[in-house]
Amino acid sequence: MQTIIKSSVIALSFSLLAACQNQVQNPELNQCAQQNYQCESTCEQQSIAQGLKQQVCSAKCVESYNQCKAQAEKLGSL
Repeated sequence: MQTIIKSSVIALSFSLLAACQNQVQNPELNQCAQQNYQCESTCEQQSIAQGLKQQVCSAKCVESYNQCKAQAEKLGSL
């Protein structure tokens, strides 16, 4: 249970940090961070224990975030 709470706090902190850093410069990055937080939260809710299933789900969230971030950075440079 503590692992889930720690993961949630880390994901929320990451989202807030991303929102603070990119609010003016690139709002698309903020959207990516919010989507990543929601994805990570869903992984945690679906997985009872910290295991392979949650790791795979979390890896998919990271991959999706990286793709979103790359697209957002391209949009921001236009």
